[in-house]
Amino acid sequence: MTDTERSDALEARLLDGTDQHPDVHLPGAPDEEVLLAEKYGDQDPDGVFRGEGRG
Repeated sequence: MTDTERSDALEARLLDGTDQHPDVHLPGAPDEEVLLAEKYGDQDPDGVFRGEGRG
């Protein structure tokens, strides 16, 4: 087993313990959306912050 295969297997086992809620990308607090938009720019159509900041 290569290091990559070992790493992939470990990641797959740990995946069950991660937050898989469909809204996990949404802000958790009212001002979080403002802060994320300032840092990363506006959300894309999927509601994900991906780009450069506003200023």
